[in-house]
Amino acid sequence: MTDRPTVRERILDAAEACLRRDGIRRTSVAAVAEEAGVSRAYLYRFFPDKSTLLSAALIRRDEEFWSDARERIAAVIDDGVATMVTQAVLLSRRAPLGPLALELAEAEPEAFAEVVGTYVHEIVPGLSDFWVDMLRAARDRGRVRADLDLDTAAEWVIRVLVSLVGVPGRAVDADDHEALHAYLGTYLEPAFRP
Repeated sequence: MTDRPTVRERILDAAEACLRRDGIRRTSVAAVAEEAGVSRAYLYRFFPDKSTLLSAALIRRDEEFWSDARERIAAVIDDGVATMVTQAVLLSRRAPLGPLALELAEAEPEAFAEVVGTYVHEIVPGLSDFWVDMLRAARDRGRVRADLDLDTAAEWVIRVLVSLVGVPGRAVDADDHEALHAYLGTYLEPAFRP
């Protein structure tokens, strides 16, 4: 058995290295391919474009993150959806994509927003299962409406999360627990409440 990284992992490692060195705008698919030791054509088998590639490099999360997220969010299910989403936002904002993503978001906000937009298209289906499970548990405990379409609701929660984590706004400070909880309690909770 070998611990060698897969080609996909090598490509993602290379993309991360290029991002650290060159930033979003100056990182090219050709540079990532060269860094990974693969041809551009071969790289495109894994990632159809630069935004998808960089998005995947930035959002790699390890099992520890998801284990922690599942544990923290499950612990507050009885407190309602606003509390669950508040926990998810705060956990993600602490370093959802790592310090590199936070630096890039600050240095290149427009380019970062484009990459995060790709994140939504690529990752929403995978994250959906996580939130369907959380919302089902909340529904089973009477904290969410029984008639709620869990798949659609999970996607909506993810879109709210992505927005609050990655796109700055003036309506609420996404790092302020109390303000964030009040905001979500006002605008999100009523849609889920039994």
